[in-house]
Amino acid sequence: MKKIYNSKICFLLLILFITSACDDYLDVESETAVSSESVFQSQDGVLFALTGVYTRLKLKGFYGTEFALIGDAATDNGKIPSDRESAGANADRMPFAYTLNLNTTNTSTLWQDAYIVINNINNILENIDNATDINEDVRSQVIAEGRILRAWAYFSLVQLYSQDFNFTADQSHPGVPIVIATGIEDQPVRNTVGEVFNFIFTEMNESISVLQNNDAIGRDNDIYFLNYFSAVAMRAKMHFYVTNYAEALADADIVISQGPYSLVENYTTSLYEARGLGDLEFIDAWAGTVIVESESIFQLYVNEDNPEEVTTNRSIIDIYTSNNGNAAHAISNDLLSLYEAGDVRTNWYKIEDVDPHVFKYPGGFGDARDDTPYSVLRLTEFILMKAECEVRVNNADNVARDLVNLITLRAGASPIASSGNALIEDIITERRKEMAFEGNRLFDLKRLQRGFTRVDCILPENCTVVYPSNLYAWPIPQDELNGNPNIRQNDGY
Repeated sequence: MKKIYNSKICFLLLILFITSACDDYLDVESETAVSSESVFQSQDGVLFALTGVYTRLKLKGFYGTEFALIGDAATDNGKIPSDRESAGANADRMPFAYTLNLNTTNTSTLWQDAYIVINNINNILENIDNATDINEDVRSQVIAEGRILRAWAYFSLVQLYSQDFNFTADQSHPGVPIVIATGIEDQPVRNTVGEVFNFIFTEMNESISVLQNNDAIGRDNDIYFLNYFSAVAMRAKMHFYVTNYAEALADADIVISQGPYSLVENYTTSLYEARGLGDLEFIDAWAGTVIVESESIFQLYVNEDNPEEVTTNRSIIDIYTSNNGNAAHAISNDLLSLYEAGDVRTNWYKIEDVDPHVFKYPGGFGDARDDTPYSVLRLTEFILMKAECEVRVNNADNVARDLVNLITLRAGASPIASSGNALIEDIITERRKEMAFEGNRLFDLKRLQRGFTRVDCILPENCTVVYPSNLYAWPIPQDELNGNPNIRQNDGY
């Protein structure tokens, strides 16, 4: 028997797209040779394996549920609804994401799922040359996409399990282990945050240039796969969260001015049948199985009704939308009060029994109640990012106001007229409103090195989080600690 990676990882065959259980995560027989024989003999097999990596981004720990949820639930954006029924209190609905009663056994499964993604990418990169019929341009694109997705997995890990980039002046605080090969026998220590981001940006910079003039696979700007512009958008977000605002601005400019995306100028609404609740008014661009299609840069789609595409046992629609009273998380009054009367975005939230629930992801409605799209990257985010960076980098208040007011105008909200630091604060607030429940708030607070206060909180503790806080670096899972004595736990756990 050969130890693969010390995380709680079941190294599945790449030809399997469906998550399965594994009895022993820490000591399993290497399947690299088997998967090489069965997958990497042809170009089609390689592309099949790469598609499997994209599918795994919809695992529960990633965008299937948890990483998409934590960024809002663990902040002043979220709360547990008072009208939640018992099913909504189950552990898999992550009540601890809001209560912040974190420990090593109830922490997010992002650690496990991210390293599954990383290990599968490593397997592709190690074995791609076994495909004797692969076109060289296809080979280059597969490698580039794999490296970018691996960098994104590391970015997601360090966002949750480490303190913010500037927590120490030299970024010497603990990050996550960098693993770039399968069949790892060692028990690696955590690399520093600085080392992780050096690795991430090397991966991104070298790979993005490959994608710039290469679409040999024929993605044709498919929103469910990477291309040059979605990769640049990912890098922009990475620069933004390490507060390299000049580089974030440069990348955001590329996405906005050169990308094939267009902003929806006005949000319109219609009545839709909503799961036994009668007709409810929703924003048309958010209703259905594609979110704001014209400005979608990278999106995922979770279909629980199709056995061939089941990748998670919970979806965003189960976590937020009540679905017969079992919603696990809701919008806080803190956030809801920021929207003006008449702001069309209030249609993202609907009062059911008592509390307003999150209907930003109404899904496919009707028979397709669990068909749930999730927006990972969309144009709006980069317009707001550019606006904030224009003030910080160029003192270009006029440019920033014009940008942010594209967003306020279509929502029917009052235009922003401030300048300087006040303008930055207004942009941050507008970002909070527009990007609510897209998983950014926690990481924005960390980037800005700010705590928060939950005004309508009824918890006995954690109604106020003061920066710096141990709660901003989630605990490493117990299974990882059991399998690797070299892993240093985060402070406070």
